[in-house]
Amino acid sequence: QMLRLHLPDPPADSEEEEEEAAAAEGAAAQSSRSSIPMDAEHVELVKRTMAGVKLPSLGIPAWATQISEDQWKDVVQRTLQARQS
Repeated sequence: QMLRLHLPDPPADSEEEEEEAAAAEGAAAQSSRSSIPMDAEHVELVKRTMAGVKLPSLGIPAWATQISEDQWKDVVQRTLQARQS
C-alpha cells in the first residue's frame, strides 16, 4: 500500500487440496533428486549457467526501477505478516 502496490490474496484452498498438493510436490521433489546428480561440479555448472541468464528489461514494471531491493523486501515482508495475522 505504501507504494500503491496490490498483491493478490492467495487462493483459498481446502485443507484436503493443500495436503494433496504438498504430497504431490514432495513426490516430485524426491523424483527430481533421485534423477539429477547434484554433486559440487553440477552445482557450479548450474550457478554459472544461471549467472548468464538475462531477463528482458521490458518485463520490469516502472515502479520496480524506482524502489530499492531493501524497500521491496520490506513491502513483501509486511504483506506476508499481515496475511498471517
